[in-house]
Amino acid sequence: MAQLKTPIQDRVEVHRSVFCISVFCCLVVYGPLIIFQDAAQGVVDQLMHVLTFSLDWLFEGIAFICLVFAIWLMVGRFGNVKLGSTEDQPEFKTFTWIAMFFCAGIGAGAMYWACVEPLYYLGAPPFGLEPFSAAAREWSMSYVYFHWGFTPWAIFAVPAIAFAYCYYNRRHFHFKASYACSGVLEKRVYGKLGIAIDVLVVVGMIGGFATSLGFVFPMISGLISQYLGINDSLLLQFMIGGFFTLIYTWSCVRGLYSGIAKLSNFNMAMFMLFIAFIFVVGPTGWILSNFCDSFGNMLQNYLRMSFYTDSITQSGFPQNWTVFYWAWWVSWAIYIGLFMARISKGRTIRAFLANMIFVAAGGTIIIFAIIGSYGQHVYFNIGLDLVSILNDRGGPVAIYEMFCTLPAAKVVIPLFVLLLMVAQATGIDSAAYTLANVTSKEVGYAAEPKLWLRVFWALFIFFATMALLVVGGMNVVKLSSVLTSVPILLLLLLFIISVSKWLHHDFGKSPKLYVSEKIAKENSSVSNPPNPTEPSNPI
Repeated sequence: MAQLKTPIQDRVEVHRSVFCISVFCCLVVYGPLIIFQDAAQGVVDQLMHVLTFSLDWLFEGIAFICLVFAIWLMVGRFGNVKLGSTEDQPEFKTFTWIAMFFCAGIGAGAMYWACVEPLYYLGAPPFGLEPFSAAAREWSMSYVYFHWGFTPWAIFAVPAIAFAYCYYNRRHFHFKASYACSGVLEKRVYGKLGIAIDVLVVVGMIGGFATSLGFVFPMISGLISQYLGINDSLLLQFMIGGFFTLIYTWSCVRGLYSGIAKLSNFNMAMFMLFIAFIFVVGPTGWILSNFCDSFGNMLQNYLRMSFYTDSITQSGFPQNWTVFYWAWWVSWAIYIGLFMARISKGRTIRAFLANMIFVAAGGTIIIFAIIGSYGQHVYFNIGLDLVSILNDRGGPVAIYEMFCTLPAAKVVIPLFVLLLMVAQATGIDSAAYTLANVTSKEVGYAAEPKLWLRVFWALFIFFATMALLVVGGMNVVKLSSVLTSVPILLLLLLFIISVSKWLHHDFGKSPKLYVSEKIAKENSSVSNPPNPTEPSNPI
């Protein structure tokens, strides 16, 4: 075993190969979008169609495998396995821990889609249903629960549990995606193959973040322009990005414990208050009734929705929605996994996965149930044609008009914009933290990546987002996720195989302890994982 050293923050150096190659690859992907704007648009549309229609089966199949694997781990005999040594205790309070999970995994994008996604489904429902019919209304809510509920968080859970077990139990003291594949690839992850995997992960994460901001920036600028009566423009979106920069720069300087943790707590409280307000002032009883009906419909048809490709009529619904969403979640999965593994020492596998698949997913479903149902109430009962507004004037205008029907709208709308900004800033800061981890050499548990590196990646995410917005068109934004997520699909399978091999190797057929006896002995003299110069337990 390599000689252990105490983790010291000034020893955290940049991994030059991973960093430089990642930056080069990202520039190759996003630079031409700015330089060749007109030509890029046609290529993007064609490529998006080819990818979603030819790989729909792959995205849906692997997403379902992730769900089955996560449930197997959670309810099976490995559920009591502890992430860490027997002495390790959770370092964050449960509320803060859940808040950091939720805010990192959802952000402002959830608020945008909670408002507009059910409206899209009303006019173009799945399964060939009649638009605006009773069945279309029911399925519109069922599908938003499906797209934002259990399967997405199961996709996040696969890399999360792989990174956490690799770090805390297998004692690979680096939060890197390449090391989480060592159960299959063995020592090859410490060479050029490992560098290639980490570069691939960085490019994929940039694509996922840019996709999220590609929806959020226009939404915030549209709300502000409607509220203030000014023109919506790319300049306004740049100014919004500058405001984000101030928030996440503050959080970067403060670090994980004082920055991200406190910002997540504040953001979580704002989420809860806003959703509670709509629930109380809206048609409360009908929202509950509508949720019960549509949620039950989703559960009854979960397998049908999970494998629906519409290969006969080829309406494009599953490709434009389900495949896109699974690609988006896959492109986010590495980031979510790395970040959530970092904050989950001392939790059992069962608690870890239950929080992701049921608590975080349940909170997301509640947001969509309340906001989405209120949007249907505005359309069908108040008589405001939000669908036409959405199609003719865009999502931000539809959201603004919907919230104008709330009491005290002139106060609620600015608070909603503030909520979106804080939520997205929390996500960017967590993302920059994770990207800095991946592109550093020795980021152990007690150390953090260099401040300049975190700020660099936060600014680079902003650059990639503006590249997408300059080209214009939602297909460009969607393609960013679909294209960069395809290779990560294969990594998810490697994670699943690696974790399965590790657990069976460490515990055999009938684990009775929180950690294996072998690992407990190794960890008996170290309560917090050290930071070795090289992996101490290569598989």
